[in-house]
Amino acid sequence: MPTVSFSVTAEVAKAVAEAPEEPGNLTKLALSPLGRRPYKAAEVVPAWWRLKSTHDSVTGLFDTLHLVRHTRAAQNKKSTRGRLHSDAQDLLRAAIVFTSAGLDSAVQALIHHAVPVLITQPGTPRMKYETFIENHTRASSVEEDFLAALKQQDPGAALVDLYVASKTKASFQGSGDLKDRAGASLGITNQQIPKARYTALDEFFTARNDVAHRLDMENVSASTTKPLRNIRPQQYVLQMCDQALLLVRDLIKETAANLSACR
Repeated sequence: MPTVSFSVTAEVAKAVAEAPEEPGNLTKLALSPLGRRPYKAAEVVPAWWRLKSTHDSVTGLFDTLHLVRHTRAAQNKKSTRGRLHSDAQDLLRAAIVFTSAGLDSAVQALIHHAVPVLITQPGTPRMKYETFIENHTRASSVEEDFLAALKQQDPGAALVDLYVASKTKASFQGSGDLKDRAGASLGITNQQIPKARYTALDEFFTARNDVAHRLDMENVSASTTKPLRNIRPQQYVLQMCDQALLLVRDLIKETAANLSACR
């Protein structure tokens, strides 16, 4: 899949967001279909259904956005002029947050169920697990959770649980974190998913952080009574969300292939 750049100037974003549309021509945003889930690796099923649920939820937000815009256009003499209203912008922001939350949930489930199987065979997942153990044993001070795992009746299983927890305990903070923490532990090669597919999500993660941590408000040092907010052109939000969900889909599919290869 070719890499799409979402970088736009403030002037372009404003022009896109303020472009008038007739009710009959209002764009209805639609995510790319996910296709059929992999059927030969039961371990990926929980992740797939989390992805499918996210896809449905974001689709519902886009459908609501279309209804809101269509209704407003009909009320305004069949034309929507000016930038998207705040309620429409909030639906776009919600789509970004929903997509990010679904990405976290699906990929964490994928790691939780697939990694314990993948590390039983030689390869990158096993190497990453062994590096995790070596780093803990060679540390200047032993962490309490690692020591507690060693004291369990089945230390091997407890250590695997500890390793999986280290990969799933926090949300993914960027494309590099997604590649290093998820892709590597799942044994995803550059041939399966090129690095450019991950880095293409940089602007998505930036948008997620802007919305989740600042509600898209700009210029925190400004003394204005009403804070400025980022304008989110709907086509760019669609592209960002779509690319994120398709990457998760391919992580699931390629993990299924890796699981099949190690049986």
